[in-house]
Amino acid sequence: MAASDYGQQVSLFGRDIRKIGPLIDTLANLVCRVNLNSACQRGPDVYPFTGRKNSAVSTLSVYDALRSFSIRTFVASKDTAYNKEILESLLNSESSNFVSTEYLL
Repeated sequence: MAASDYGQQVSLFGRDIRKIGPLIDTLANLVCRVNLNSACQRGPDVYPFTGRKNSAVSTLSVYDALRSFSIRTFVASKDTAYNKEILESLLNSESSNFVSTEYLL
C-alpha cells in the first residue's frame, strides 16, 4: 500500500478493539478510507472525498481540493448496533489514537 501511487481503501473485520485500534492507526497513514466490518465500496456523496496520492489528479478545483484533502482519512461503518458498540468502545478507550476526540478543545 505504501508504494502505491493511489489512495486506497481497506476493510477491517472484527470486534476486538485492542486489535482493531492499532490497525486503524497504522492504516490511517496509508489509505483514504478504513471500512469497519463492511466491504470496500464507493461511498455516498455525503461522505467526504479523501483522495490521496494520485487518486484525485485533475478531478477537483484548487478550492475543493484544499477543502477535501484536509480530511486525511475516513473511518466508515454500516449503521448497526454491533458497529456502534465497537466505535463507542474505540472512542472510550485508548486503543486507537486516530479514533479519538482528544483533539477537541
